[in-house]
Amino acid sequence: MHLPGHGLIYLALLVGTLLLFQRLKRAFWLFALLILPGTLCHELCHLCIGGLLYGKPTRFSLLPKREGTAFVMGSVAFAHVRWYNAFFLGMAPVLLLPAALGLLLWRLKGHPAFSWSEAAWLYLIANLVYASLPSWQDLRVAARSPIGWLLLAGATAYGWYCFHYHQVPGSGYLQQLEIFRLSGLHAPLGNPGADIPLGKPHKISGAL
Repeated sequence: MHLPGHGLIYLALLVGTLLLFQRLKRAFWLFALLILPGTLCHELCHLCIGGLLYGKPTRFSLLPKREGTAFVMGSVAFAHVRWYNAFFLGMAPVLLLPAALGLLLWRLKGHPAFSWSEAAWLYLIANLVYASLPSWQDLRVAARSPIGWLLLAGATAYGWYCFHYHQVPGSGYLQQLEIFRLSGLHAPLGNPGADIPLGKPHKISGAL
């Protein structure tokens, strides 16, 4: 995608905002306040997917707290984490990434002029990107499901196949659609655990 000058500046400001979030971890309460919109979206992803997949949410929290030498921003606990829903419960925050990308493309398409309102949009997009990464706790829960490993194995095999035969992923499918158009045709299986808190995206240690 070709980006004009203002688009490159916009992306540079987005990266700068993300780096600022990272640096402000030393100022814990300021950091917690700045990323609060992202933390809310992160935990809501866990909560909504858990409700849809019968995870039985038991606790939802946005209060920062200390756990040993680290701090956590928020958490969601579930009482019914099973092999068939653990992967989706743990990886739920990844849904924020396409949402952030959609907002970014929408703002770039509008040729934004830098103003306070545009700064607010940039801040929201940065929060969504920052909160889209699953925490280590999220990954640990997701890894207990065989679904995640099967998807990873399938993606790896597909990538190897495309690389080995020098094919662009999806090209065969698009070619078939074009032909139709032209022709006129139209322990993993056990219980991974109960009451496991998910959504601890920011554990903060002493050094950065």
